[in-house]
Amino acid sequence: LSSKETEGQSKLKALLRWRRLSDELQNSVEQLQILRPNMERTGQVSESGSSLVKHALNPEKTFMQVHYLKGYFLLRFLASKVGQERFLNFFRLFVKKYHGQLILSQDFLQMLLETFPDMERQGLTLEAIYADWLDRPGISKWLCEGSAVWTQTRLVEEVKAEVVKWIGLSPSVGKGRKRKKAGLKVNFKEVTPEQLVLLLELLLEEAELSVTSLRRIQRTYDLQKQDAEVRHRWCELVVKHKYAQAYGDVEHFLIHDQAMGVYLYGELMVQEDSRQQALARRCLSLVQNEMDQSARRVVEEMVL
Repeated sequence: LSSKETEGQSKLKALLRWRRLSDELQNSVEQLQILRPNMERTGQVSESGSSLVKHALNPEKTFMQVHYLKGYFLLRFLASKVGQERFLNFFRLFVKKYHGQLILSQDFLQMLLETFPDMERQGLTLEAIYADWLDRPGISKWLCEGSAVWTQTRLVEEVKAEVVKWIGLSPSVGKGRKRKKAGLKVNFKEVTPEQLVLLLELLLEEAELSVTSLRRIQRTYDLQKQDAEVRHRWCELVVKHKYAQAYGDVEHFLIHDQAMGVYLYGELMVQEDSRQQALARRCLSLVQNEMDQSARRVVEEMVL
């Protein structure tokens, strides 16, 4: 890829992670959104020689991505301050220095500021990073302002254009036989896996999609052969619209992608559809003996 194409892909991936982070922040308690909940006591060793990891055994935190996503955006923020190539070179120095040792985020940030003293002269101190990124819930000002840029790229515009085509296939949009017949002749553009994830997410925001549209979406993108991120969004569409012909895809996902399937169990149960609830219980009975214990407890609370 050219540097311009690489930048476009990077912005698309950032947008997908931003959408996921925004959703999780709306559905999680503030206490669990803090990256460094022990603040200055992080890594502090007691007289017995032990140290406490706050929320470490909290089952809610196990299935949250807030911490990974906020960490991703913090690294992205820091790279924007020094340039990506210099940032990656710094990582090499960091790994060489701390290889084989236990470390904290403080160690990483302290070495970064020492390596790039210009950052501190620009007002980016250790305390400022703690305050904006590590010691508070929600998101930083930089992330709020920067996220708007990721929606204004060619790759995202291409996805939006495809979404319009799919919505046009639904009877609620085009009344009458002529409009619907014309809609079936639409040619759909080939998209990348990341674009396909965004496309399915945007379609999930639609209140209605026809069976014809869902069937053609499945066939057009050969969804059963896509990666787990794509198939997860497809399963969400299937559950939302009660598309029974693709319930086999949901069952396959819950059995073979257990680590990502926890959320889908909740979706199947919340719909209050007897067939979907039976599907959830059947899948749990098939895999419960091989599931991660934490995941199993969370799913059992939803399903049983």
